[in-house]
Amino acid sequence: MSSGEISMPPELAKTRRPEEQEDSLTAAVRDYWDAHTLGLQFVTDPTLAVGSPEFFDHVRKWMNPFRFPEIMPRIDRNALELKGKHLLEVGCGLGFESLEYMKRGVCVTATDLTPSAVALSRRHFELAGVHPTAVLVADVLDLNFPARTFDGVSATGVLHHTGDTRRAIREIHRVLKPGGRAILSHFYRKPSWMQFVSRFGRENIEFKDQDPPVTEFRSEREILSMFEGFEIVETAQDHYRILPISRRGWKAALFSYGFRPIYNGLPEALAKRLAYKFSVIAVKR
Repeated sequence: MSSGEISMPPELAKTRRPEEQEDSLTAAVRDYWDAHTLGLQFVTDPTLAVGSPEFFDHVRKWMNPFRFPEIMPRIDRNALELKGKHLLEVGCGLGFESLEYMKRGVCVTATDLTPSAVALSRRHFELAGVHPTAVLVADVLDLNFPARTFDGVSATGVLHHTGDTRRAIREIHRVLKPGGRAILSHFYRKPSWMQFVSRFGRENIEFKDQDPPVTEFRSEREILSMFEGFEIVETAQDHYRILPISRRGWKAALFSYGFRPIYNGLPEALAKRLAYKFSVIAVKR
């Protein structure tokens, strides 16, 4: 189901930041994700009220950190380091990852570029009975926080959509305290099976009706070269077996009944070489 088929309740209606505060690309990225809040594409029941307990239960299994098996262990490990400390999440979406950190005793400031996601995250936290430090609209390319504010910064599947990944990492470095942890997951890597599907299949990755204004695929070397001022403590080619898709048409059939079983049958070591998500944990020097 397209996100355009789901109406937002009036109390969750979005408000926009002044356009003059943003460059044209940031405004386009914000407008795209404001209209395509991640999670809405997984709603199969049109009677669900967006922001209701049933809505969050319905999409939960498709969201980070539940959809991909490597994310929850990563949260467990880093929450041990950050318990009682202050974590900033960039691109919180519906708030599922921030919620898991808070359940593990981490103080969280949850941010997103879009007012829609911020409103839904606030609702989610309220329903879950947790109390974040703050839930705010914020742009990772120009974070409105003083230097050396946070003990950790988390971002999953976000930075490669900003249009300036290097600047985003510099901003994360700036707001981290010395020794603070950057937990940056799911850069899109190349070469990978998703890059192949996107380039040669000419198929949208995120939403079937439209892709974001920018989606970067980078080599691991290119990604790691952006971590100036950090010590890399962990990297991972995040690999998972390809999941079923809800799209229709001949491309979807070729993907589901041709490519998917072939890829899922590859030995783990070979499949990981084609994984399209790369994650980095780094400590600020």
